[in-house]
Amino acid sequence: MASETETAQRIPYDEYRAITTLMHAHLQTHEGRLRALIAFGDLVTRGGTLDIDLLEVVEGWQGQSSVTFSSSQELPLRGQLRLHLLTPEEFEGKVSGMRFSKKRLLARAQEGYDIVYEDPPGYARNVFAQKAEDDLGTNPLEFLVSGNPRR
Repeated sequence: MASETETAQRIPYDEYRAITTLMHAHLQTHEGRLRALIAFGDLVTRGGTLDIDLLEVVEGWQGQSSVTFSSSQELPLRGQLRLHLLTPEEFEGKVSGMRFSKKRLLARAQEGYDIVYEDPPGYARNVFAQKAEDDLGTNPLEFLVSGNPRR
């Protein structure tokens, strides 16, 4: 996984500006319930795209789990912005029977990410560190034996 310094340098300025614009708007919208905003996906891990994938962790979130935005006057974009929303319990893996799509989303985010915002400081970093530690204790080929994907 790339360091945060490397990923911040890899995300083009215009896309990073759009991410921070959204963050400031959502800090107000969610009124203190925003726990984390994390950039991930090809923009962070590979570059070469103008599409933005963001994971937003919001206390008590009950709305849609994902929304796709195109460019607007309020949020100028050169590509699309895909916003994925989870509760802290989902993000931390404390929800039994969580849908496969949300588990896969978290696995994709762990492949490479840039933490744009976290409250309290260290929150998202600690969750990802715990997930990485938990993954070290599992057999990556377990799904072949069980017939079930592990993520």
